[in-house]
Amino acid sequence: MAEVSNRRSVLVATGLAAVGSMSLGADATADAAGLHDACAAALSAAVDAYETTDLSATAAALVPLERTTRTVPREHRLRGRAALDWMRLHAAVTTAAAAVAYDRGRHADAATRADRAAALARAAGDGPLAARALALRARMVRPHSPAVALQIAGVAARIAGFSPTRALIAGKVVTSACAATGDTPGVRDAVARAWQTMERLDDDDFGSPGFALETYSPADLALACAEALTTVGAADEATPHLERAETLIAGSGQTGMVVSVRMAQARAALAREIPDRDEAAAYAGQAVTLSTGRPAQWLARLVRDVSELADLRTGQGLDDLVDATTPWLHESWEADRDLQRPAARFGVPGPSGVMVQRAGGPPTVPVPRPAL
Repeated sequence: MAEVSNRRSVLVATGLAAVGSMSLGADATADAAGLHDACAAALSAAVDAYETTDLSATAAALVPLERTTRTVPREHRLRGRAALDWMRLHAAVTTAAAAVAYDRGRHADAATRADRAAALARAAGDGPLAARALALRARMVRPHSPAVALQIAGVAARIAGFSPTRALIAGKVVTSACAATGDTPGVRDAVARAWQTMERLDDDDFGSPGFALETYSPADLALACAEALTTVGAADEATPHLERAETLIAGSGQTGMVVSVRMAQARAALAREIPDRDEAAAYAGQAVTLSTGRPAQWLARLVRDVSELADLRTGQGLDDLVDATTPWLHESWEADRDLQRPAARFGVPGPSGVMVQRAGGPPTVPVPRPAL
């Protein structure tokens, strides 16, 4: 699996670097259309490989794509439909970059990018994409203020329209925010609403399990529902969702998604009325083994959470797994120092009800501080 991940990393990085080095000729409008298609294809490749590619490689590979989609319309004075198409593409790239930063624990960077992506997508007329960026922002705020996370989710739901993003907001954002406050009825209501939305979507809206910009898989929803129900102590209600997620990801090859399901199974094993530490350790161990080729800070923190739960409920933590993942908490950002991070600009319109963070001014929602 590590070898496959490395190959994918090289292919994605090489492809996006090539796109970033392209330039337009004399006929800017015609050339821009071809370059836009190439950038869109490169972004699609990065999203498809997201769950199996090392996150640092994905972050580095997105840099030239983010730069190109930002500068082309301005430098070549594109107008009208062409300019809007580039704005939407840049918003999509920035949303992907925000997700990578979030998964790597770079929350301040992720917040800046998510704010910018939401504003640009809204300005380009893409409500579902703007809502997806806001959903990511709400997840960053949730540990600090579930109430504010729910407010952002409400704004996101209003601009998402009837789309897979609406199911994501209810199933992943609202459920987790309610769970953070111990609101079991709120979790159950959000779970029901999310599945009602999913039942009305077409199969093409589901996509593949794992990270996506336009689709939302039933496997992802099942996992999110199970996590929220487990958090509020309804482990028995979470079991059918976990079983569904397990079935849907079988043979998918989506490493990151498989790891998430294994960790959810580990938590559920400890949250039941009679906790089973051995079962939890087995699931968590599988997750850590699968992640050796794709280490992530979020997983290292989740291993610690599960270990603390195991210690609380059984008197014995998962010390060996905590030790194995400790280096992942201190992943160096040396390679990122030269990456160009987009600064939010004054005058970028934001969705109604949410102010976009701008350079030189404070955001309206707290920026989470990465834990040390």
